[in-house]
Amino acid sequence: MLVKGKIAYLTIDDSPSSDFRRKVNYLSSKKIPAIFFCIGKLLEKRKRVVIHAIKKGFIIGNHSYSHIPFSKLTLVKAKKEIKKTDEIIEWLYKEAKVKRPIKVFRFPELDKGAGNKSYPNVNWNNPKVKALQTYLKKLGYKQPKFKNINYRWYKKAGLDKCIDVDCTYDSYDWTVSDKSYEHGIKSLKDLLNRMDENVPEGGRGLNFKKSADIIMMHDHPKLKEMFIPMIKKMLRKNIKFQSFV
Repeated sequence: MLVKGKIAYLTIDDSPSSDFRRKVNYLSSKKIPAIFFCIGKLLEKRKRVVIHAIKKGFIIGNHSYSHIPFSKLTLVKAKKEIKKTDEIIEWLYKEAKVKRPIKVFRFPELDKGAGNKSYPNVNWNNPKVKALQTYLKKLGYKQPKFKNINYRWYKKAGLDKCIDVDCTYDSYDWTVSDKSYEHGIKSLKDLLNRMDENVPEGGRGLNFKKSADIIMMHDHPKLKEMFIPMIKKMLRKNIKFQSFV
C-alpha cells in the first residue's frame, strides 16, 4: 500500500542523558512525537526532566533498569529489570499528573533473551524468549499500532507480532558513540549518508515510500552534536513523524 509521503515513528533509546531536556525541547518545538525508551537507573537520577517530558506529551518507554542484554541474565533477573523500571515510570506519570497512555518496552540491544547474533531472526520457541513475551503481556505492555509497516523482512521475522517494540531503521548512531564503527560508520557525515541509501529489505528504507518506518536513535551524551542535524535531515527528506497513540 502506497503511503502519502514518507511516514515514520521516532524512538530514542538509553534516555535520559544529561542532554535529554534539550532533545525534548527541540522535538517539542518541531511538533515531533517520540517514545523515549528509558533506563531505570537513569530515570532515578533525572526524575524532574522526565516529568517535564511527560508533560510535553512524550511517551516514556521501559528499556530495563540496568541495560544489560537479556541473554546474559537469568529469567528471574530479567523480569526484575522490567518490573523495577515499570514501577519507576508509573511513579513518574503520577508525579506529572498525566495518565500513562501506553506501556511500551524495548529490549537492551534488541536482545529478546536469546542473544541477537542472528538478528532480526528470533528463535520464538526459545523458553526465555517466550517467557519474557508472556511476562510483558501480563504487565500490560503492547506494541503501538504502527500503520503501513510493509517490509517483508520485518514481517518474516515476526517483529510486527511481538509484545516489545523493535525497529525498521537503525540509525547506527550508537556505533559512533561506542567507537565500534560498524559498517565503517565513524562520523555524522556517515550517519547522514546512510539515510540516503535505498535498501528497503536491508533495513535502509527511508527513501522507500511504500512502507512507514520505526526509527531508532540514541540519547547518548557523545552524540550531543549529532542528534539535531540527523533530525533536520529527516525533515528535509519530507519524513512525516506520526503519533503512537
